[in-house]
Amino acid sequence: MALPVQTMAYRLMAPKLLKYSVIRRFWGRGLLLTISLFFSFSVGAKQRSSVSLYMPAALQLKVEFWKAVYTKYDTNQGVLHDSEDLSIIYDAVQLPRNGDLGGVDLLRGQIRETIFNILRKGGQNLTSEERHILARFPENVSRARLMRATENIRFQRGQADRFKEGIIRSGSYMPYIEKILAEEGAPEFIKYLPHVESSFQEFAMSKFSAAGLWQLMPTTARDFGLKVEYSIDERLDPWIATRAAARHLIRDVKRLGEWPLALTAYNHGPGGVMRAVKSLGTTDIAEIAFNYESPSFGFASRNFYAQFLAAVELASQYKKYYGNLPIKPAVKFEVVKTERAIFLSDFSKSYDFSIEEFKRLNPAFRPPILQNKRPIPSGVSVRVPIGSKRSTLMASLDKRVGRAEPVAKAKLESTIKASAAIKSKTAPTKPTVATVAPTVNPLSVRDLAEGKGWIEIEFNETAAQVAEWLKVDAGALRQWNGMDSLSQIEPGQRLLVKFEKIGISDFELARVDYHQQIQEDFFSQYDVIKTIEYTVQRGENLWSLCHQKFDVPTWLLKQHNPKAKLNDLNPGMKLSIPIVVEKEYVGIVSPASAQMGLATD
Repeated sequence: MALPVQTMAYRLMAPKLLKYSVIRRFWGRGLLLTISLFFSFSVGAKQRSSVSLYMPAALQLKVEFWKAVYTKYDTNQGVLHDSEDLSIIYDAVQLPRNGDLGGVDLLRGQIRETIFNILRKGGQNLTSEERHILARFPENVSRARLMRATENIRFQRGQADRFKEGIIRSGSYMPYIEKILAEEGAPEFIKYLPHVESSFQEFAMSKFSAAGLWQLMPTTARDFGLKVEYSIDERLDPWIATRAAARHLIRDVKRLGEWPLALTAYNHGPGGVMRAVKSLGTTDIAEIAFNYESPSFGFASRNFYAQFLAAVELASQYKKYYGNLPIKPAVKFEVVKTERAIFLSDFSKSYDFSIEEFKRLNPAFRPPILQNKRPIPSGVSVRVPIGSKRSTLMASLDKRVGRAEPVAKAKLESTIKASAAIKSKTAPTKPTVATVAPTVNPLSVRDLAEGKGWIEIEFNETAAQVAEWLKVDAGALRQWNGMDSLSQIEPGQRLLVKFEKIGISDFELARVDYHQQIQEDFFSQYDVIKTIEYTVQRGENLWSLCHQKFDVPTWLLKQHNPKAKLNDLNPGMKLSIPIVVEKEYVGIVSPASAQMGLATD
């Protein structure tokens, strides 16, 4: 296809996915493929039966689409396609180095206008370009379908280079993942899920706070016993997070009954999948993927299982698709458990390792520990290189350990200032879009008297989270505020808090840490390259704008619109929308700084 307008930044490439029409005729409906993954039992493993991973023929086109994304197009490329029928590929695009998708929007507009021309002409007297677009659709396509197509033009960035790198990286952890899955009774094919979630990047962070190889959300991770704190985030630890992910998936398959549903729930949530099953009266994943309608069941959820099937095929047969790859060997280590809190500078006197080795073996430890600002807590298992011990750990602890409390409580004002600085941070290339920090820190407790006061709820805060900071049950917090057990708190809401089990400084520090972690993690991997002005349309709300239209976290949108009432959007409201790209795409972050969770200045 040769669209009439091209920009210097965007070079059109020949489409490579037209073979789908042949695949469609070959597969037909009703055929069921089976990918059988059999495995041996580990000693001491929980009992698990042989499980086959099923692929309905109806999903084959979707699987082929994701195989192309993972094998044919690198991250500096992508395709414009129809989001309803993934066999309809309009064109492939070469992206500029800065990751700006403005040219993609231009091409999307051209394709949309071409389809409108086809509709206006009733399919008669079409230009060669219009015939080329129309040929993408089945014969006798309806006007209604073409109208939907004008709204379904989606861009998918390629992942071939990232997927191949993930296969290479996976060798570091795969033996441990296989062992843990066997111990937990999970089927072996689950080991391929990190290819979809993170490309086996330990420090992967999503825009919406999912983290690690398994992209666990903070609440989910805590539900399965993981520490998610400013100093330690066990979601980043492949060994610990794998066990939590396995238990998470097993819990969901027990609720939903089938692995395709449980895997879809990993993206969409078990409650959402249960609603889909109830709505359609079927557990067939293909029927759900094609026919279930819900505002929250978007493109990612609808196609997640097909994407996983593609990843399983490619990773399990990687030599067929990528040739011989230098798979990394499994990481080797010894484990030491701290009996008292100790700073890294003191711990390192007892073991011989570089800071890079320590970070690789202990990815859960975040900058406060790595930069010696806070100690490694007591009772934590620390991995060290084999044979690296210099002297007994207890001798080192007895002589050098410091208490954690003075560091945790010291100078809360400086921590709050750091938080304010992060809250105003945007891309270094566009300093004019930074938000001015408020004169009164929004995380402070107001009107404190007799051990109680009130706070204003921020984005990303929940009743359970506030209760955790207060060291009380969430039910007690709700009771103080006259809320029933199902009530949810909202940003901007005032909440009464009582300091019966924790001091105010500890509460404020925990709250600051929570928001600082979210924002540091975000800016470690993403940049705001520009802002655009947007007018709110009828039917849009905060969730649809952030999660469906602009793919931007709510706290960042609030940062760029400090005076806007985002929970009460009305048509015609003007908003400043930050446009976010991954630093990997704009080439301004080093692997080392990304692994430390630090933004590049």
